[in-house]
Amino acid sequence: MDSIRLGVGFLMALGLAVNARAEENDLAAGEQLYVAQCKICHGSVSAAQTSDRTPVPLQWRFVRVAMQQSARPTITDVPEAITAGSSLGSEVGRRAAGWDLGAIAFAPPFGPNLRGVYGRPAGTVKDFQYSQTLLKTLAGMEWNDASLDVWITNPQAWVPGVYMFYKQPDPEIRRKIILYLKANP
Repeated sequence: MDSIRLGVGFLMALGLAVNARAEENDLAAGEQLYVAQCKICHGSVSAAQTSDRTPVPLQWRFVRVAMQQSARPTITDVPEAITAGSSLGSEVGRRAAGWDLGAIAFAPPFGPNLRGVYGRPAGTVKDFQYSQTLLKTLAGMEWNDASLDVWITNPQAWVPGVYMFYKQPDPEIRRKIILYLKANP
């Protein structure tokens, strides 16, 4: 009887160790995914960062406003065929389509810093200018596993007109990114 208990205890401990190792691997994968897919727009969420939001130089704020309210073409207006293959597509493709992409400004970070997003009420990063639509739609909502999963899947489906164009259809990738965000309060 004692040997059965000992065996069951050993198997449970082994299972916990395997699960802990798998979560560590998922966390590392989540960090890599965040850096590759989210950091350019939302900044670092590493423990070394101390503020809610990476300071944005004043000229970047003006660029962001100009991008949102400009009558000229913005990156959201650029056909996918032009931007395919690299961050801005080929010079030949840009000229053929008649686009002067040199006039389009890129000024990361576009979105609020995500350090501590897990458990935070939506739309509450100090000094970040959220759209009225986002504030109204997500009023009183807290970021958790379920809300982050829906948001990362397709933010524009939830809040039409929001300036976040990233979509992640893969639930495993979303889970790992959320795990990483959860681990960085």
